[in-house]
Amino acid sequence: MKILLVSDIESRYIWDHYNKEKFKDIELVISCGDLNASYLQFLVTMVGVPVKYVHGNHDEQYLLSPPLGCDSIDDTFTIINGQRILGLGGSPEYRGGIFQYSEKDMCRRYKKLYKKIKKA
Repeated sequence: MKILLVSDIESRYIWDHYNKEKFKDIELVISCGDLNASYLQFLVTMVGVPVKYVHGNHDEQYLLSPPLGCDSIDDTFTIINGQRILGLGGSPEYRGGIFQYSEKDMCRRYKKLYKKIKKA
C-alpha cells in the first residue's frame, strides 16, 4: 500500500504543479498536522483517495472549519487495507494550546486505545 504522508508545509510540487500521473499509485493520504484545510480538500479532490488527518499543534481552525471530505483519525486506532494506523496528533506542551499534551496526557490517550490495538 502506498501512503502519501504530508505535514506542516503545503508542497508547491503538489499544490501548484499537480500531475495526476505522479500520484496514480497512492492509495491513502495521511496528514500529520499543521496544514491548511483547503490543501487537504485539494488532495482529497485531486488525488481521489481517502485523506485522513491528525491535529497538529496549530490546527485550532479545524474545530470551526474542518477539511471537507477528510476524516480525522486523532485518538483512534484503525486498520486500512491491512495497515494498522494509530492517530495521535498534537505536540509536546509548550504554550498551553488545545492540541498540546504533557507526557502524562499522551500516555492517557494511548492507554484509551490500547485495548483496541491488542484486539487487532
